[in-house]
Amino acid sequence: MLCLQTSLLISLSSLTVFLAQLGMMMYLPALPSIALSLNTTQNLASLSLPTYLVGMAMPMLLWGKWGKWGAAWGIKPVLIASLLIFSLTNALLAACVQIETFLSLRFLQGLAASGMSVMARSLVAQHFKGNQVAKALSWLSIAFVISLGVGQYAGAILMSTFGWPATFWCLAIGATLQAGCVYRWLSGARQASSTPVCWRHYLTIFRHAPFLRPTLIGGLGYGIIIGFNTAAPSVFQTTYEWSVSEYGALGWAMSLAYVLGSLIVNRYVLIRGQSQLSAIATSIMVAGSVVMVLGVIANTTFAALLWVPYCLIVLGQAISYPISLSTASAHSPVKGPYSMALCGLIHQLVAAFVGVTVSLLSVQNPLYLATLCLLMTVLVRVLNITQPNS
Repeated sequence: MLCLQTSLLISLSSLTVFLAQLGMMMYLPALPSIALSLNTTQNLASLSLPTYLVGMAMPMLLWGKWGKWGAAWGIKPVLIASLLIFSLTNALLAACVQIETFLSLRFLQGLAASGMSVMARSLVAQHFKGNQVAKALSWLSIAFVISLGVGQYAGAILMSTFGWPATFWCLAIGATLQAGCVYRWLSGARQASSTPVCWRHYLTIFRHAPFLRPTLIGGLGYGIIIGFNTAAPSVFQTTYEWSVSEYGALGWAMSLAYVLGSLIVNRYVLIRGQSQLSAIATSIMVAGSVVMVLGVIANTTFAALLWVPYCLIVLGQAISYPISLSTASAHSPVKGPYSMALCGLIHQLVAAFVGVTVSLLSVQNPLYLATLCLLMTVLVRVLNITQPNS
């Protein structure tokens, strides 16, 4: 019975994270069609991705101690409310006819996704202890990785078969069903107590360079992925003339690269150590971006010279990201949940900034995109060299 309850809790949490990430990835293959339908440019339509990230970032500091609101009101009602708001915004997005409304709804969708993600982690933290927490959280990471492939591929199929609104209707129905499962199967017990947020702690942590450097390493790496995916629908479907389904299949290559990187961390972090493995990871990212730039210069019509090196960057980021989080937490001058909440905020804001920049600069030329990746990976590598050994 206990095993069944444990599996149920992990399943509910993983599916919730999966839905939140699908909200970010699933509609990407339809971006050119959405721009056409809303009578706007692809650059303006692509702002919907960083807008979603800004929505996810806004409440991050309020989630101190695994969800301040969840501790005060109970995880179950907050999670259900987040799921229902997520469902409603998706339904409204499916019926949207103006780009201004579309971007506003994407922001609200991101706010709901933030609540979903944090409450899912809160659920794990409330019901598991010690090493069981790390093991349970690993399933949430797997859900995130799978969403990279499933999201783009499923979105491409729905777009090709039913049109772009179908992707949002699918998310709306999925979130509603998930809210029903949470209502039916999840206990409504509250956490025993809640420690109020001390805002000065966040400022103290932010000013601490040994915390900030690894945080920026993780955030910039995440920003590369967001920046690439902001420009990729236009680049691959316009410049390389890929079909929607061909672009959707690219998500599986990204997922495979991320899974491989995660396995490398699990296998070698104790053998090589965090500092050495991080150096290797950031070097892989730079090497991938150099190959990307040289490949695009050599042949501007062969798409593999863009996406294969990008998968190397994703591989390096998958290795670097958990190490950067661990290093940032270890060097935080304030112990407790504050450092991870601030990490989440910085990562989302950096990624959103990169996404907005890519959209406003109209990065549709493969060489421009490759050059941007090179500049960011070099910055990641420089930050890695200058940070203290852990």
